[in-house]
Amino acid sequence: MTVQNTEASTADRYLRLFEPGQRLGWTYRDPESLRSPFLEPEPERPPGPVAFQNRAQAARLRHEDRKGSTVKIGGGISLLLLLLTAVGGALMAVLAVIAAGATTALVLSAGRSAAQADAQLESKTTELEKHFQYTWQSWHQRGLQHTAAQDQWINGLDAWGAVPAGPGTRRLDVFGGSQRSREGFLTVFGTSTLQQQPLIVVDLTQALICEELCAVAGLAGVPVDVQLLPSRIAESGIASGLTPQELVDSLVEAVYAEDSESNRAARALDTRILQQLCAVLGAEVTPARLGAGLRALMGEIDDTEALTRAERNRIADDLLGDKNKDQMRDSLLRLAAFLEPLERLGAGRGGRGPGYLTCIALDFTVGSASTELLGDLAVQSVTRRLASFPEAAPSVVLALGERGLPRRYLEQLAAVCERRGAQLTVLHPHLREGAEEVIGSGTVGFMRLGNHQEAGIAADFLGRHHSFVLHSLTDTEGTTVSTSVATTVGSSVSKGTTYSESVTRGSNWGTSDTYQGGFNPFPASSSSSSGGNYSKTTGTSTSTTYTTNESTTHTTSEGTSSSLARGEQRVYEYAVEPTQLQALAEFSLLLVERRPDGSVTVHPADCNPNVVLLDRVSTRPLPYTV
Repeated sequence: MTVQNTEASTADRYLRLFEPGQRLGWTYRDPESLRSPFLEPEPERPPGPVAFQNRAQAARLRHEDRKGSTVKIGGGISLLLLLLTAVGGALMAVLAVIAAGATTALVLSAGRSAAQADAQLESKTTELEKHFQYTWQSWHQRGLQHTAAQDQWINGLDAWGAVPAGPGTRRLDVFGGSQRSREGFLTVFGTSTLQQQPLIVVDLTQALICEELCAVAGLAGVPVDVQLLPSRIAESGIASGLTPQELVDSLVEAVYAEDSESNRAARALDTRILQQLCAVLGAEVTPARLGAGLRALMGEIDDTEALTRAERNRIADDLLGDKNKDQMRDSLLRLAAFLEPLERLGAGRGGRGPGYLTCIALDFTVGSASTELLGDLAVQSVTRRLASFPEAAPSVVLALGERGLPRRYLEQLAAVCERRGAQLTVLHPHLREGAEEVIGSGTVGFMRLGNHQEAGIAADFLGRHHSFVLHSLTDTEGTTVSTSVATTVGSSVSKGTTYSESVTRGSNWGTSDTYQGGFNPFPASSSSSSGGNYSKTTGTSTSTTYTTNESTTHTTSEGTSSSLARGEQRVYEYAVEPTQLQALAEFSLLLVERRPDGSVTVHPADCNPNVVLLDRVSTRPLPYTV
């Protein structure tokens, strides 16, 4: 992605990357999640006026009661008066009319009272309804105002905010990611860094991931110094500003980068040869003059103008004896082979100094010894220049390639940056070999790690924690069926004998007198009678009863049971699983923060520079509380 041919509005948005505040990426927050609901409850419709309802109901009942009673009583009285009118004449008729009028007046009075009570009830009900409607409308209006205020507030919030590097961050190691994601991170981080201090970028990826940063910086008017190696080696300044001794040490270190310890004697010999050459060359020591001096030592024909005739003769005749030349021929050949592709280094740079943004990058070439030498020499040059930098040291970003970098070079650069107070950021394409050894030296960030072993190493660094997870889930169902049959057979015999005896006794007697009538009080004749009876009855009865019974009982029972058991187990698992690190989005960055108690906090970020083109993007961190 480049911005050289973008429209003016898009270019202006890219320039927001240079706003104050060092950023590692962006974080997203949905503004709608901050919406505050309208918590005032909706007013409820009040109940009817109970007192007025009771009063109206009582008036209606009284009216109905009076109307019924009046009809009954008045009708009876009227009928009675009508009857009396037929007997008593006009006076009774008048009384009948008066009675009927009084009856009607009572009914009308009760009706007026009921109507008045109903009118008062309706008036009170209407008043309460109007008050409720006013209250509800006021509540509804407040709800609309709250929603409008929330909409206005939320529409003014930023959805994207910056993820800061953190105060006092001196070392940052970012592991993993693709070329595009590392390019995006370098653009976001580099532009925000350039706003506050100069920046040196050493790009060893051979993919030119610094190209986007250089384009955006040039668009913003930042002085940019791009040094492409080896295609534009003549314009490179990695050897500029180094003293002869520093140049010699850098060359020797680069030559023996892979195996420095076991070749200590060879390193010392090569250093001795180059130092002797520097003594002859004087203050003007360049790779071209060193290469010409080595060819002069070996007696080769050199048609370049790097050396004067006097310098060539002195080196060839007086610097080393013939015997020493023969013993050192292997060292001379090795040094000449390494220096030959470097002879044009800095030849076309002139007096141009470093830019506010300096990018030293290896362009895409097939791997060769000279390319590797240039990469190591670039790192050595930056390290030594930082050590003797007269002003405040700039920030340094080192983007490693697939080949990596010898660990001691990285440690030397880190030590110099720490001593000078310069910020060092290292982009590691993989988490293996030397990168695994330096993890945790400073703040750590992880991008997508495709390799499972590298993802496992990162997960181990993030640590583990205890948690309860589902261990077992048991689901049991059972059915029980039971059937039983019982047959019962029984018989019984009963015998009974009954004895009975009845005795009856009786007696009677009587007297009769006969009177003649008239005034004679004495009976004319009398008679008497008496009698008695006796009877006795005896009986015997015998009965025998036979009983037989048989019963069969069928019993069936069925039962169903089910159980669901859930078991949890305390486990010690990864805080972030390796598969999650393998599945990160292309521009995702996990920034690891270790707290004093040993716990780990992971801050996610999106390092895509195109985020700045979106709406509602802030270049400052989003507030945690609003």
